[in-house]
Amino acid sequence: MSRIFSNGGPGDFVIKPFDDLIHRSSHLYFAAPYFTRPGSIIAAAKSGKTVQLLVGLNSTTSPDALSKILEVPSISVRYLTHRFHAKIYIFDNCVLLGSSNLTDGGLMLNREAVICLDRPEDADAVEEVRALFLELWDAGQVVTREKLASFSRTHRSLRKKMPNADAEIEKAVGRAEPPNVHERSRQRSTERIFLEGLRRQVYEQYRPAFNEVAAILLEHRLQRDDLVDLGVAHETNRFLNFVRLTHVVGDDAWRNAPFRDEEERRGKILRFGQEWVDTSDTKIAEDYVDWLMIVNRVFGSPTSLEGATREEVTSGLESLHAFAEQLRFVKGGKTNLASEFWNQNNENLTQVKSTLLHLLYGSGDFIQRLHDIIYNPKMKLRLFGHFCALELYGTIHPQECPPMNGRIAKALRFVGFDVKAT
Repeated sequence: MSRIFSNGGPGDFVIKPFDDLIHRSSHLYFAAPYFTRPGSIIAAAKSGKTVQLLVGLNSTTSPDALSKILEVPSISVRYLTHRFHAKIYIFDNCVLLGSSNLTDGGLMLNREAVICLDRPEDADAVEEVRALFLELWDAGQVVTREKLASFSRTHRSLRKKMPNADAEIEKAVGRAEPPNVHERSRQRSTERIFLEGLRRQVYEQYRPAFNEVAAILLEHRLQRDDLVDLGVAHETNRFLNFVRLTHVVGDDAWRNAPFRDEEERRGKILRFGQEWVDTSDTKIAEDYVDWLMIVNRVFGSPTSLEGATREEVTSGLESLHAFAEQLRFVKGGKTNLASEFWNQNNENLTQVKSTLLHLLYGSGDFIQRLHDIIYNPKMKLRLFGHFCALELYGTIHPQECPPMNGRIAKALRFVGFDVKAT
């Protein structure tokens, strides 16, 4: 392969090594301030490759291009808005480094300067570029549906040549910038670390993994007639519950399970899915549907929650698997769980309902609200951990977040997804 590419003559187009190296690699790490060309990346992910994509949110990056890749399994997307100018394309064993953005101009039309680092003597340089990418990646923030919607609205309202277009976009989505030599020693706040950790956990681990399972079950019609009325999210939740209780014997089974590529995961999901359809032992509690009805009756609207009695709130919480799991922290187990919950939360029904209203129906980013009720001392509920919050939120708002709990996370990890299971 040639070493320098500039879009300057026959055979000299950056797109040629870019597509060739995608085809030959299984893991792709791309950073580009301008992003308008999603086709190659979507095709790579659909062929089983994993992609980490870091882009700039600015007046050039296309909201439509981002929307096309945001929900594609195996693609993680983060963004920066300020002082981000690096163009880095890392493949399994080599790097393209230069001036080309992920645009038609950068890959085919503009006169660029890109070098391919693929020789044995380039090994140290390739590792340095990997380290640089990881530093930029760590500084990035997750592109969520909410962030994309805000970016899209602002992008549409601005003219391309408006002098302050990028500043307006940054104002809409918030500043995200990499560290420089003057800021390297500055410590990020504890809150931001926790907040971004939660955002990545939900949007880069749980939701893509859960959605991948749901899509495979739907594609192959691996559904149970007795559960169709529950909706895709809750049926997928019950399938993963079945996997956990049937196949994941002991904690070592999920802890030691290998990470698998998309094709390997598909094979396991199809095998387990056929078992799920054929079995008479679904591992579904007889009163599961009743539990769902209770949760929706108590927490299904701001009005119902505001008017709920202590007994109704208790019944709703006890219908969550993740809440029932808290009994291991309570002396006397299940019998004393509810009374201990109220005791540890000062018997304060108003505060409990206020916290749950904020989680389920508050304004702004869901992840910020999730962070609030886990880490903010004024909102935190005792005996109500992050899986309780995720399961409750996902039960009420499955279109935004899957109904996750520890059991479901362990099943996903066992299948081969790289998710946090505790």
